[in-house]
Amino acid sequence: MITATKQGRNLHIAVEGIEKPFVIRPLPGYAGIQMTEDYLQTMGGNGENMLGALQMAVDGARENAITGRWEPVPEPEQTNYARIGRELSQTEAEWVLMPAFFWQTILGMDGVKTYIEGMADNDGNGLGGTLKAAAALSSRLGLSARLTSPHTA
Repeated sequence: MITATKQGRNLHIAVEGIEKPFVIRPLPGYAGIQMTEDYLQTMGGNGENMLGALQMAVDGARENAITGRWEPVPEPEQTNYARIGRELSQTEAEWVLMPAFFWQTILGMDGVKTYIEGMADNDGNGLGGTLKAAAALSSRLGLSARLTSPHTA
């Protein structure tokens, strides 16, 4: 399991059994917006930038001067992503990547807490956390499905 705390401007994610926490620095706002849009497009089946979004979430982003899009920092600067790949199982990697992602969205620390609560509600299953935090993100962005038909509301 994981614990997460905000220390200064950074998010610290500690994975049980791993000595050193993962320190996640905040993204610039425009990078966070693009990362969120990429995630939502991927979840809708129309995107292909999920890996880049997760890399940016844990290690930061830089703006491409030619395209104007935000992209992950160069591989040598991806210290968290490299650590995740070397030290964690795929399940544990999800426990770091997804809370870091939700922290970088408009949800901030509430997204991290919602992810962890969803994990706890599902016996440590990261998918439960992702689903709960994704629902919170959709709701916050006004993307939730209507409960009634627009013609009867």
